[in-house]
Amino acid sequence: MIAVIADDFTGAAEIGGVGIRNGFRVIIDTKVDNSVETDILIIATDTRSQNPEQATALIKKTTADLLALRPDFIYKKMDSILRGNVADELLAQLSVSGKERALLVPANPVLKRTILDGIYYYDGIPLNEFSFTNGSVKKRASSQVLDLIGEKASAYARVISTHDDLPEKGLMIGNTSNSGDLEEWVKKIDEKTIPSGGSGFFDAILRSRKDAGKENFNAVKLGEKVLYVCGSAFMNSRALVKASREAGQEVLYMPEKLFCSKEQDKKLIEEWTGEIIDSLESKNRVIIAIDHLECDEVESLPGRIREAIADVVENVLGRTKVHELIIEGGSTSFSIIQRLNYTRFFPTHEFGPGSIRMRIEGQKNIFLTLKPGSYVWPDSIWEYPVDHQVK
Repeated sequence: MIAVIADDFTGAAEIGGVGIRNGFRVIIDTKVDNSVETDILIIATDTRSQNPEQATALIKKTTADLLALRPDFIYKKMDSILRGNVADELLAQLSVSGKERALLVPANPVLKRTILDGIYYYDGIPLNEFSFTNGSVKKRASSQVLDLIGEKASAYARVISTHDDLPEKGLMIGNTSNSGDLEEWVKKIDEKTIPSGGSGFFDAILRSRKDAGKENFNAVKLGEKVLYVCGSAFMNSRALVKASREAGQEVLYMPEKLFCSKEQDKKLIEEWTGEIIDSLESKNRVIIAIDHLECDEVESLPGRIREAIADVVENVLGRTKVHELIIEGGSTSFSIIQRLNYTRFFPTHEFGPGSIRMRIEGQKNIFLTLKPGSYVWPDSIWEYPVDHQVK
């Protein structure tokens, strides 16, 4: 069995999609279960949004629990543009695993994300110069990967290329300009090394294995009632929601008063819930989203937004039928599944990079599809005729 620790829920789903694409059985769980039987076990955490101390403690515990299962190896899934507690989490995993080095390959040339001479590029432009997030709340201050992974790594980390030998100790970040480099990095992995990075590196690892197969891609017929939850701050996603509303799609934004309320307003939550339920009873496809992104008088705004969305989704699912729950954004989706007490998932279909449809343990009448906020929506799940089969 292969084990994976993902730093957010959409990243876990993305890795699950890579697994089924290569013919493996995959389970995504929020905790380690000693009785699980699968080819790939992915533990979804939300450490990317936690502080370093919280993230370190959770990674240490999760690593220890997974080691008890004696997996072939534990892959550490990181954000492809190195957001989150990158160095802290890798150092925590190293401390528990007994290994002394980690090879971090976050780049994915297929998605125009490359690293050359220690500089991260998106579509050929240094990360801190490119509007990668198309209006995201936080812009990267540097394109140097050693800066991006955090100050704690300065004494341990170095950038290397495929022709270099791996140092005996420390964190190595791999220069990666093309898919061939990913394959070369796979050859560097041994029992002394923790492999870590994005979905591209994990895909290269799986394709190198003799037990890899091929997914039988069949068309999927989505359920009748579809609820889209768009909680991402990425401008391209928000623009798509706006365009859908202008085109006549049913879009219900979070009420502005709720957004800027200093305390969670149960009355506003209930009103928004009622609007969504009414729309679902008359429409097959409903989109809920965030229009505002700033509110000076409210602290911890992202967390407040996630909690409000989780409240509303819980209310809606408890009162009306939803056959397809499609969520954008790792933190948003993690808040929702925690509120709904969903803990185990079985990836069934990959619509596109990062867009994964899953069966939920204990739920017969609803499927969950996740997409990272920075990824493009596949046309097959964003614009489709009702009852039409999608690939």
